[in-house]
Amino acid sequence: MNRDDGLFDCIFYPRNVAIIGASPSDIATRAQIKTKIRDRLYLVNPKYEEVLGKKCYPSILDVEADIDYVIISVSASRLPQVLEECIRKGVRVAQMFTAGFSETGIPERAAQEEELKRLAAGRIRLIGPNCFGVYCPESGLAIVPEAPAEEGHIGVVAQSGSFAESFSYFARTKNLRFSKVISYGNAADMDGADFLEYLADDPDTQIIAFYIEGTKQGPRLRDALARAAAQKPVIAIKGGMTSQGMRAAASHTAAMAGTPGVWRGFFTQCGVLQVDNFNEMTNTLIAFDTSPLPSGRAIALISNSGGFSVIQTDMCLKAGIEVPPFTPETVEALRGLVPAAGTGMGNPLDAWPIYYNVGPTHNIADIIRTVAADRHIHTVLFQFDQFRYLRRILGEKIDAHMQRLLELMVQGCLDARRKEGKPVMITVSLDPYLEDEEDRHYNLLLKNTFTAAGFPVYSTLDETVKATANLCRYHEYRNK
Repeated sequence: MNRDDGLFDCIFYPRNVAIIGASPSDIATRAQIKTKIRDRLYLVNPKYEEVLGKKCYPSILDVEADIDYVIISVSASRLPQVLEECIRKGVRVAQMFTAGFSETGIPERAAQEEELKRLAAGRIRLIGPNCFGVYCPESGLAIVPEAPAEEGHIGVVAQSGSFAESFSYFARTKNLRFSKVISYGNAADMDGADFLEYLADDPDTQIIAFYIEGTKQGPRLRDALARAAAQKPVIAIKGGMTSQGMRAAASHTAAMAGTPGVWRGFFTQCGVLQVDNFNEMTNTLIAFDTSPLPSGRAIALISNSGGFSVIQTDMCLKAGIEVPPFTPETVEALRGLVPAAGTGMGNPLDAWPIYYNVGPTHNIADIIRTVAADRHIHTVLFQFDQFRYLRRILGEKIDAHMQRLLELMVQGCLDARRKEGKPVMITVSLDPYLEDEEDRHYNLLLKNTFTAAGFPVYSTLDETVKATANLCRYHEYRNK
């Protein structure tokens, strides 16, 4: 592929965009019309004269402006005719939302997809079919109406449209922001490797998330992944890592899936960090987007339960994370800060009594700074779940106490990260089934305050530990 022919500018930064098959209920129409691309958006559908306040044209050939990028949402039977019209119009790239081709497993439908490839060859570039296309906040391209307009540094290449769509939906709740997201579907023409090559060199993209079910271009994909991973973190999910999952993958995008062992070796060879599921991927992206890399696998866990800390230590070790004893100097310093009754000075640190002190000294900020300074510790995991206990003791004084305690917790974590240069990972219990509105209020306040301060925040310690383990895995790969 000639990288200098302006193709990717037409994909991510098109001068003008058209939606063929536009309608008031069409998700692409509703998404694009809300963004800054609206004034460069042309709607095409012979059934309408106007859609959502914009003029609608009978055919792409009736549009006066030059069109770089079209989104096609018509029936599979109409697609060849629409592509021919796009070619006549001089369109550079056609993204086909239309499904019903090789992914069905029906030979006749697969043959129709091959016909689209022959029709387009050398005349127009294709993304899809069976895909959501491109989300690029900088240019205004979107794939769902809920996608944030703010730009970020995460690039996503996804074979699955639902995977790319989920990133757009959950971006706000997870506080993730993206440079570019691409759903490429059946890959009749442009494949994952094309977009990985682009994102590898894209200065706006610092991290790449990759979802794949299978490929027809193994060697090229290997080269693209290895090149990208040599420049920035690449985090991947292989859909179909079981026999039934492989069958589902084949019926979803019609790509050749390969065996789980082959894919694990493939990603390892390329220097790609493989994760198991969407939740682990988003949590890992949060960690990479907000944290420095740790210099080793040793963590300090500041918790609020001696009993649970035993289970938590087991959890860390199973994930490949070490929970070493504090140095004698750290233990001595902690003895001067933490009341001894009911508290161990070990790692994990059961620091519950300190939450009742919001004075200028011997507070939780001092604890966090002391633990982070331990020379044997590479990452600090801070877990807080004390609201209900504090409420019982403090009663009406809880609000003022929590505001000050929150300031101390955030300040301690900021000082630890700035001075020691170590990752600080936060766990705040966010149970969606929690019915206590006051607990929910304080949990969300804590989560949002830590997030605004630039920390990765997770709703369970298990999520925090897995994300930390993935930071460690990547650090070790980079330092081989």
